[in-house]
Amino acid sequence: MLQDDRVYLLNKIGFTDSEAKVYLVLLRNGGMTGYEASKYSAVPRSKIYNVLESLVMKGFILYSEEECSNRYAAVPFEEISGRVRDETDKILNKLEELLHDYRAETDLDRFWHIREYDNVIAVCRSILKDTRSELLLQIWAEDLPKILEEIQELEKKGIRLGIVYFGEAQDEVPLDHCCRHGMLEEKKEEMGGRFLTLVSDKKEAVFGQIVSDAVSEVIWTNQSLWLPWRRNVSGMTCIVIKGQIYI
Repeated sequence: MLQDDRVYLLNKIGFTDSEAKVYLVLLRNGGMTGYEASKYSAVPRSKIYNVLESLVMKGFILYSEEECSNRYAAVPFEEISGRVRDETDKILNKLEELLHDYRAETDLDRFWHIREYDNVIAVCRSILKDTRSELLLQIWAEDLPKILEEIQELEKKGIRLGIVYFGEAQDEVPLDHCCRHGMLEEKKEEMGGRFLTLVSDKKEAVFGQIVSDAVSEVIWTNQSLWLPWRRNVSGMTCIVIKGQIYI
């Protein structure tokens, strides 16, 4: 995992970019002065002491007062993760209690835009968990692992599946109901990158482009708004959109 990946994930639990860089340096190298922390983390000296103070206040690092300058050390991440998990559980439990009577229902007779990869995957997981009779899916090798567990659960339940998989011929796909699609580079060039199409129970659909593992934009809507018709091909239900067939 790259340094940027670690910083990004630490952002998710309350670190700023500068705090994450300093924390990682302290975690890797042990106790340091502010000067050393600045030097090895590439956080400017003009900012380092404010960053260190913020980390102390958040409980992510400790400090020791010494004659010439303070020394700083990282709190073990296991301790931080346990605390963040406990605090998050308490907050979510309280919010569930307070917001229990607030029922937001999405009007799927509109086209709703969903941006950012994690948000797209979260919506797909939610739809898959509610799928009861049929799932039609186009998905690339890079994205399948993110929702594989939910799809395998549908297979176990005997849900009717039609899946088009965009991946290399040698890829092992742990699904029984899957059709491989060739011409990967040609398809990426035609569509401007990876894309996703998911239709659940002939009524709910997600479709759009995945630019990267961070950036995506898809539409979430009622499938009747954009699927002109469907037909049966070799025993599998197919979607036909503007002349293109999707199993």
